[in-house]
Amino acid sequence: MKKNKYLIVLAGMIMQLSIGSIYAYSKWIEPLSNELNWDAHDTKTGFSLAICFLGLTAAFMGKLAQKVGPTKAGLLATLFLTLGLLGSALAVNMGNIYLFYLTFGVLQGIGLGFGYVVPVYTVVKWFPDKPGLASGIIIMSFALGSLLASFLIGPLIASMGLSGAFATLGIGYGICMLLSALYLANPESTSTPHHTHIDLTPKEILTDKRFMALWLLLFLNVCGGIAIISKAAILGQEVVGMSAAQATMFVAIIGLFNGLGRLFWSSISDKIGCWTTFMLFIGINVVCFALIPSFSTNSISFQILTYVIIAGYGAGFATMPSFVKSIYGTEKYGQVLGYILTAWSAAAFVGPLLLGLSTEITIFYLFAVLLVIALVVGMWLKRLLAKPI
Repeated sequence: MKKNKYLIVLAGMIMQLSIGSIYAYSKWIEPLSNELNWDAHDTKTGFSLAICFLGLTAAFMGKLAQKVGPTKAGLLATLFLTLGLLGSALAVNMGNIYLFYLTFGVLQGIGLGFGYVVPVYTVVKWFPDKPGLASGIIIMSFALGSLLASFLIGPLIASMGLSGAFATLGIGYGICMLLSALYLANPESTSTPHHTHIDLTPKEILTDKRFMALWLLLFLNVCGGIAIISKAAILGQEVVGMSAAQATMFVAIIGLFNGLGRLFWSSISDKIGCWTTFMLFIGINVVCFALIPSFSTNSISFQILTYVIIAGYGAGFATMPSFVKSIYGTEKYGQVLGYILTAWSAAAFVGPLLLGLSTEITIFYLFAVLLVIALVVGMWLKRLLAKPI
């Protein structure tokens, strides 16, 4: 059956919307603490594990995903994510936090990894003339998935309990991802004979200075944003005194700006180049992180600065695929991108950990410093790219 490239985009968006629910994790923290008496710090480990295994799966299973094709890889994503959420329902029912780590963190994380890379790898192939915009649309959907989930989680918990909410989301997202996986396919015109494919060894990738620079850029850009996302609802209530309803809206709007930032900056990168785009949104975020401590007593100012930061945070994910492709070429970019996504895994632990170092809002200065370092790394990368290979 001949596939329509715009329906391929829709299928990819549906899969990303489903797995993007992980970014509404802060909506689970308070119910888990209230019902099961789990410490907020301990429950955040579930989120960190999920993002960690997302990145590890993207790095070490990305080659498998490309080998078996979008449909089979998408079915693997569906299986693991569904098992992860259904298993989380069981863990909550049993009150077993270690089972929760295994199911919500590890199993769901593997599903997130497959579900993240498959639509990106696939859709970009259908739009070779606009790789930034194509990846931006797909990765935007991941962010918008948190907006959708932020409105679903509360009502589901209220109507069917914590365990029922996990189970319902698992079944609902599983059905959506299954339909998406069954339609995803590579374009026939860009299929490449097996013998022309060039693989890099892990050593060749990890010792390439350009890879090191790209990895650091993503890692440093992610740390601050993912720290905010992991604790968004709590930050809204504790820093500027939001009500529970306002905190829910805060989380939802964060998801919206995460998505819009991905679409906006990735489309900009097609016009001004990936390096310039990275330097722009990182520079803007340096200023915003540095200003937050001074404006934390004003709810509107705090929210605006946070939304700009999250837009820049999302931009890194949307721009990185085309950045990697421009450096390594079409044949190798998928493999390299998988390894670069381990920076996301590392930042998923480091960012929330750094945020927890202090209860004072001045901790945001630290994230500004990290982004200044990112600007230095960007200048190093520019010199590397100027050298002949």
